[in-house]
Amino acid sequence: MADVNLDEKDFEILRWLDREGDVDLGVDELSDKLGISPSTVYYRIEKYREQGIVTGKVPQLDRKELGLNLTVISEIKSEYGPGYDDIGERLSNISGVQTAYFMVGEKSFILVAHLRDHDHLQQFIDDIIHTDGVAHSATNIVLKTFKDEPRLLVNYDDEDLEALRS
Repeated sequence: MADVNLDEKDFEILRWLDREGDVDLGVDELSDKLGISPSTVYYRIEKYREQGIVTGKVPQLDRKELGLNLTVISEIKSEYGPGYDDIGERLSNISGVQTAYFMVGEKSFILVAHLRDHDHLQQFIDDIIHTDGVAHSATNIVLKTFKDEPRLLVNYDDEDLEALRS
């Protein structure tokens, strides 16, 4: 962590934000639970925003309800050298891409995308292979998702969270 000093109450507030998602709901209940005033909770949340720990306020959308029934993971190999940022930007802008990683190892990029159907999948693959700088790609279709947790702190046990505070 870069120059951020968080105490136990900070982590309790952050865990609540991570779990509940909306700053405006339940602050009174949280302040009662922590034994601090609602204004202190709001002040600390504002401090987290200033420090860049908390950003935005985004509702969670159900992709299947929106008709995005296919999740795919694409592994992409590019030639090593200048231009990775350009390739990464072009790949990131392909319709349906939710996550794009630049990697060290056998693959240069990993993309995670949520797509409508097989026609959308075909267009997605075509867009990848026609991206300048892409040497090879392999796209895998997810059959079953065991975990897809967009929240951060709920993924860690108390011991690991304690290590973050140290």
